[in-house]
Amino acid sequence: MRTETHASPDDIDIGVLWTTLKRSLPRLLVLSAAAGGLTWGVLGMMAPRYTSEAQLSVVAKGSQNPFADPKRENSSPEAVTVSVDKEAINTHVRALMSPDLARRIADDMKLNTKKEFNGALGSLDTVGSLLRMVGLSGPRKGESEEDRVLSAFFKGLEVYSPKESRFIGVRFTSADPDLAAEIANRLADTYRGSLATHRVDEINEVQNALEPKVAELTREVSAAEAEVERFRGQSDRFVGGPQRTALIDQQLGELTAELTRTAAARAEVEGRAKSARELMKSGSAEVLPDVQRSPLIQNLVQSRVRAERQIAELSVTLLPGHPRMQQMNADLAGLKRQIAGEVAKLVEGLEKEAKAAVIREAAVQKNIDVLKSKVVNTGGDDVKLRQLEAAAKSKRAELERLQAQYEAAKARKSPGAVPVEAQIITQARPSSVPTFPKKAPYSGLVSAATLLFGLAWTISKALFTGARPQGGAAGLAAGGAGVSQGAALRAEPAPAMAHEAAPAAKRSASGGVASAKAAAPDVRRPAGDAGAAAEHERFLAVAPLVARLLSKAPAQGGYRVLVTGETAAVDPAAEAIDIAKALAAGGKQVILVDWATDGTGLAGRVGVARSPGLADLLGGAARFEDVIRREPAGQFHVLPAGAALEAAESALDDDQLNLVLDALDEAYDAIVVGGGYDAVRGLFEAIQGRVDAGVVVGDGRKKPAALADPPGTLLGYEVTEIDIVRLDRAAPQPTGLQRIMRGGGHGVEIRTS
Repeated sequence: MRTETHASPDDIDIGVLWTTLKRSLPRLLVLSAAAGGLTWGVLGMMAPRYTSEAQLSVVAKGSQNPFADPKRENSSPEAVTVSVDKEAINTHVRALMSPDLARRIADDMKLNTKKEFNGALGSLDTVGSLLRMVGLSGPRKGESEEDRVLSAFFKGLEVYSPKESRFIGVRFTSADPDLAAEIANRLADTYRGSLATHRVDEINEVQNALEPKVAELTREVSAAEAEVERFRGQSDRFVGGPQRTALIDQQLGELTAELTRTAAARAEVEGRAKSARELMKSGSAEVLPDVQRSPLIQNLVQSRVRAERQIAELSVTLLPGHPRMQQMNADLAGLKRQIAGEVAKLVEGLEKEAKAAVIREAAVQKNIDVLKSKVVNTGGDDVKLRQLEAAAKSKRAELERLQAQYEAAKARKSPGAVPVEAQIITQARPSSVPTFPKKAPYSGLVSAATLLFGLAWTISKALFTGARPQGGAAGLAAGGAGVSQGAALRAEPAPAMAHEAAPAAKRSASGGVASAKAAAPDVRRPAGDAGAAAEHERFLAVAPLVARLLSKAPAQGGYRVLVTGETAAVDPAAEAIDIAKALAAGGKQVILVDWATDGTGLAGRVGVARSPGLADLLGGAARFEDVIRREPAGQFHVLPAGAALEAAESALDDDQLNLVLDALDEAYDAIVVGGGYDAVRGLFEAIQGRVDAGVVVGDGRKKPAALADPPGTLLGYEVTEIDIVRLDRAAPQPTGLQRIMRGGGHGVEIRTS
């Protein structure tokens, strides 16, 4: 498929435009200088205006808040900070522009006696006097003096706050620089004074509102605390200790701790007694800690050990029946009985101690149960007591808060002690340089604007008159370098044919033969007209081909169709004309390009003059509007070959030719190029095969020995992305007309009867 490149749509004659500008420039310069001089003169008759500015800073409101809670953490006047939002700053800005504040300043400074603020007294400058003479200035009918003064005051006042800052600027503009500075400073001072007065009034209101509330809360707190003590004595709910805990709660806590201790002691004694009994039964009671701690048992154990040692020593020399041995054995048995008796006494003591611990634990538990029942019976009193205590505590806290606010308000009652949110950081000073009028900048600006407006007017006028070429398409300017860079304007749409081409014949499922009657349009022709009959038959023959081209053509943009003969002997002019007509009938804007190097081409057959044409356009001797013509029937446009195309072919510039075709792509939906085999082959080489479809016309009445172009080739070149169609002229046969159409290497046979 070819790669599309589009030409530039510029069609303005820059030379004519530049000539017009050079011719008009001196007049425009004189006009702009006159406008600047006039502006300078008018500004010189105006009274100068001077601007002075005072600046204020908005501080955080916190330490002066009469409703701040002094009991809160970090609530001291030095520590309290409140963020300042943009709404608060805007509030100050609007307050500085208050009519009441302006009226107060105007009365204090007697501004109604100055011409600047009271137009009824006269004008300040010559311009004002002239405007008053023509009725465009002066006091309005029915306007009061106060309204005139306030209107002039706010006209010279500007209050602003820079973005993302807490600064407020107060600007005032006046004909008197000292007056401008004085008004700006007076406005800032008066506003700060009004804030201080407002704060003092607010503090007085707060103090007057707090005083009766404090007295009333004092009585309520005394009554609530007295009721708490009375109910506590009535319900035997006395408190004591550093924590002010109820006595019954203290007793219950102590008994609970005692119960825990007795239970632990009882468990310990029971464990020791149980272990002693078990060891005593097993004969190992001597390992008991209590046995080992007993001095008596330890002495008996030592005596037993000595007796056992002596018996062992004597048994070496004496027999068991010897009196000495019998005496020693008897002593040993007595020691063992004595030890067993002492251990039994110790175990019995442990059991008695365990029983005593159980009794003590039961007694403590009984006392706890008694206290619990008492607490349960007096639960309602506890609830009521807690309610009375909470009410008294709440009243006490509210009383302390109001008392702190009352004392703080008393300390800030003096106006000098009240911090104001707006602080003056810069005083306004009289200015020595007027801010209006700035004669030089304004005069230069008016001169430049006049010059620019004049240039724009001149260019616009030139574009609508002399700088745009005449005709239906943009010219490619003549010159030695070849075709200019201007792109073709879109040609006028060709009118539709008297008849419309019917849809192409549908192929069958096997790709076989379909009747051409379904694709043939209903064309009426006069009887007996042999030329019209031949044209009608050709039109029917190309109808399926055109339907195929229409189905593959894009919605917009040029679709290039190359029509040539199978050999140099076949003239494809008739088929090219029929294809152009059918494409135009299908709703496309079509141009038929005659590529005939001998100058005889198809233009004459259409009824269009052969010269000037494409050869003159490529040589720079003509423009598009000179060479593009409408076909007599108005169906499509024709670009003739021109008489000198054969001579220009040898020196043909490929870039110029491609530029012309690109311009035609911009203006037409379809471009049909028709010519002989040799001529079209040279064109095909020059444009490097940039076509969408190639139609090869063969003479069906002659049977060539071999095809000039095998399948898959066009004009001797192998191509892959070009739709190749072979159109055979039908030979006369008794059964009707037969045409063979082959595209993309596959033959499609279409028969018409």
